[in-house]
Formats: sequence, C-alpha cells, structure tokens
Amino acid sequence: MLDSEEFSKTLHAIMTGFPDRAKNLIATSANLDDDERAILQKAMADAPSDAGVLEAIGDALRVSNSDKTLVNEAYRAAFYNSEQWQSLVDDPFFAFFSANKAGHVLDKWIHYFPIYTRHLTPYAQRPVSVLEIGVYRGGSMRMWSRFFGPDARLVGVDIDPVALISAGERYSVVLADQSDPDAMAKVAQEHGPFDVIIDDGGHSMDQQITSIETLFPALNEGGIYLVEDCHTSYWDSYDGGRGREGTFMEWVKTRLDDLNGYHQEDAVEPVWTKQVDGIHVYDSVVVLDKKMRFAPFAEQNGGADFVFNSRLHSSIASELVATRQAALDERDQAVNGYGELDALRDELRVTRGELRTAIPRLAAVEAELDDTRGQLIDSWDHVREMRKTLSWRVTAPLRRVRRAR
Repeated sequence: MLDSEEFSKTLHAIMTGFPDRAKNLIATSANLDDDERAILQKAMADAPSDAGVLEAIGDALRVSNSDKTLVNEAYRAAFYNSEQWQSLVDDPFFAFFSANKAGHVLDKWIHYFPIYTRHLTPYAQRPVSVLEIGVYRGGSMRMWSRFFGPDARLVGVDIDPVALISAGERYSVVLADQSDPDAMAKVAQEHGPFDVIIDDGGHSMDQQITSIETLFPALNEGGIYLVEDCHTSYWDSYDGGRGREGTFMEWVKTRLDDLNGYHQEDAVEPVWTKQVDGIHVYDSVVVLDKKMRFAPFAEQNGGADFVFNSRLHSSIASELVATRQAALDERDQAVNGYGELDALRDELRVTRGELRTAIPRLAAVEAELDDTRGQLIDSWDHVREMRKTLSWRVTAPLRRVRRAR
C-alpha cells in the first residue's frame, strides 16, 4: 500500500485539481501490488467529482483493511473538498474545535458535533451538573465549559493522573476506574446527581456497560446519558464484533427491548422500561433520555359520529357523575343527621295535633268572614241607592264645605 508521503501527494493532487498527477502516482508506485493498484484506479475512474474520488479511495482502503489512518485522511479530505463542511459553520462545537489550534488536545469525530448540538442545547447556559468520563488532556472539558456556561458544575473522571494537571480551577477531576462499579458509585454519591453524563472514557465493553448501569440512576429527571465511540463494539481489538455477545451495542439492543417492556409479558424492567424516555442511536454515539414515563395506553378518536356523539356522551357521563355524587352527599347527610330524625318526628306529631284543633277554628272564622262580607255588600248597595235621592244631591254643597274645613 502507498506510504504516508505518497498518499499525501496523491490526495493533494486530487484536491488541487490535478487528478492525472494522482493517477500517475498510483500507476508508478512501487509500494502497490497489482490488486491494490487496480482497486485504487477503479475508485478514481468511477467517481464523478474530486470529492467523490477522495471518498471512493477511502472506501477502497477501508474494504481492503488498509491502515485506518489512511482511510481517515481520505474521508477527511473528501469532506473538506465538498460542500458538506458548510453545514457545520454555525455549529458551536465545530466552531470551538476549529478555533482550538493552540489549546488543549481535543480529539473528536466531526460528525459528533451536530449530535452534541441536538441533545445538549437544552442544557446550555444553565446551572447544570455535568460529568465527563475520560478527560484525557482537558480539551473537551474546556469545550463543555464554554458551551454550558459559567453556572454549570463540571466534574471529570479519568484513570490517568496526568488528567489532574489539566483541571485548573474551572472543574475537578476524580481519579477512578470506570470499570469499577464501586468507584463509579462513589463518584455519584460524592458529586451527583448529574444532568448530563458523557462517556468518552476507555471505550471497552466492560467500561461502558459498568459505567452506564452504575451512573444512570444518578441522573436527574430530564437528564441525558451520552456514550461516545460505540464503534469499538465492532472492533476485534476491543473484543467486539457484529452481533457478538457482551458488547455495548448488544447491551443497547436489549435496552431497546426494555423500552418496549410494557408490551411484553413479564418484561417490565423498573429502570430501563419506566425511566428511559428514548434511545437515540447514531454512528458511534448512543444517547439515553431519562424521564419517568406513565404506562402507555391507547384510545380511539375520529369517525363519522364525532359531530354530536362525543359531546352527548360527555354530557351524559358528566350528569351521571354529578347525580352519583349528589346521591352520595344525600346519603352522608342522612347518616350524619339520623340523630335528628326522632326529634323531627316528635315535632311532626305535635304539629299534626295542633292542626286538628285549628281546623274547626278556621272553619268558624271562614263562616264569620262570609257573613261580614255579605253585610258589607248590603251596606254598599244601600249607599248607592241613597246617592240617587233628591236630598243627597241637595246637600252635596254642604258636605263639600264641611270637608274643606
């Protein structure tokens, strides 16, 4: 395969618009055998653009199990030679990374930055508590510090004592082995709970699984747990492999089953079913959202009967509830007022006796009123007849004089 110098010249020739020079380098290299030369020449011939050529070279090297450094450089050159880098111009993490030329070492896969922005933005510039596993030389801690703001509390965990040098005054670093559950539990007890936990530690299966199983309960409600570099689950050097039992990604697949635990018989796991609100799986990154969630249920809405039916049912249901409550209230009042019932009965008996005595009196009074009414009617008839006489009319002026006095 091409050595690093030849490979660098080949990439440079393509990026500067001299593909024929790159083809000549590949055709004349003494470090390529016939099969390798044919693979690279085919990649260059099939791609429609310079960026496509660079990506095709990276694909060819990856498939042929070439040096990962060469593969990485080919993909890196393809990215910056295309327009894809423009999508990251406004990304705060990419901006910090790009400007960190003389800062502390910061080693990241570029496609992580949009993932950070998507999931961490809700916690930016807030008094949150952040734990990062794997401080290394402190570059990422300074990136988190700038993003989360001055009110955030930052804690780092690393197994290398050199990490203590990078801490400074802005954050603290705890020396601990993330594969040790007791050590992780101590970190949670002394520095938790956390709103954000980022695992960028050793990336071994035992480290990733032990850390998340120990620390996820130490997350606050609404927090997230982010694991980086999950591609090690597929690397032989980390005891990984596609579908291999015991890898972190196989652990994640089981958590996907737990997330749907309510729909399985006897499969509800208290932590992973009831406290995980979502699992987001990206290339090399897994994010778990922590939130207590209610048991899922279904209901039906819509259909041709929606015009009056729902309102009618709702009204009937409300009336039934109100009627039932009124009946319960009357029952309670009856029970509470039972002691007064006997007194009311006695009072009723006395009232009935008084009514029996009063009824004859009322009859006599009514007869007397009828007689008086008859007398008044007779008197009024007599007055009307008197007003018709000659003497009444003659004496009218005299009566008016008397009233005027």
